[in-house]
Amino acid sequence: MTQFLLGAIAMGSAVAALMFLRFWRQSRDRLFLYFAASFMLEALNRALFAYNGAHSEEATLYYAVRLVAYGLILWAILEKNLVRRR
Repeated sequence: MTQFLLGAIAMGSAVAALMFLRFWRQSRDRLFLYFAASFMLEALNRALFAYNGAHSEEATLYYAVRLVAYGLILWAILEKNLVRRR
């Protein structure tokens, strides 16, 4: 059951990544590109986590990849909202 749910989360993340890619193609805003990369990274992470087993000893690596994905979202938001000095 856990692997099924991880697969569903991976599929949802991949769909979100494709939607953000479509938004990026329309607007050329880097925020959407960063979000797409983050969600695709998350989808690959969840799929590999489900494939290798949810109770694997290398779980720390999966959490580190998830931290990078969330950090990418945070960076995108900060980059979008910070005032650039010229």
